[in-house]
Amino acid sequence: MKNCSLIYILFSILFSTSLKAQLDSTYLFHDINRIHRQKIEMQVLGGWSIANIATSLALRNSATGEDIYFNQMNVAWNVFNISIASIGYLNALKEKPSVMAMDVFQRQLKLEKSLLLNTGLDVAYIFGGLWMLERAKTFENPKEFDRLRGFGRSLILQGSFLFLFDLSLYIIEASHASKLKEAMSLFFMRRGQLGMNISF
Repeated sequence: MKNCSLIYILFSILFSTSLKAQLDSTYLFHDINRIHRQKIEMQVLGGWSIANIATSLALRNSATGEDIYFNQMNVAWNVFNISIASIGYLNALKEKPSVMAMDVFQRQLKLEKSLLLNTGLDVAYIFGGLWMLERAKTFENPKEFDRLRGFGRSLILQGSFLFLFDLSLYIIEASHASKLKEAMSLFFMRRGQLGMNISF
């Protein structure tokens, strides 16, 4: 009987160690994928910004009226976007993946909160652009009218892209977080079943 109990104890230790290794690899795999996704996301943002700047500069000489200011705002806005994309990409390059549950979940939660905040800001940009279009109607000076119209259109364009971009990323990240939680719940369920079998 004692030998049987000892076998159960040794088996439980080996089984728990194996499950722990599986969970650690799950955390590591999740964090590696998150960092990889961040690199791709920053490349997409940088690509959008470069395309915007190139297009706006190419159209600058032929632009008239509000299109002048539309192109100006596009360039200024996307220079800022390139800075954000570059910093985000460099941070992803320097970040080391973790196997620690708390680290992985904190990073995931921070990313999701950041994306939700950005989505809210994107909506504010769009409404800011709409406000500029309405505000332009109150100006009789053609230059001021064109400036507000051009800036407003640019804000609506950039805000709309960023809204779709950030919302898509949030949906993707939330899906991966859900898979990670399922893996964790399976791990603890299997540990619980083993404990019940041994204690029985």
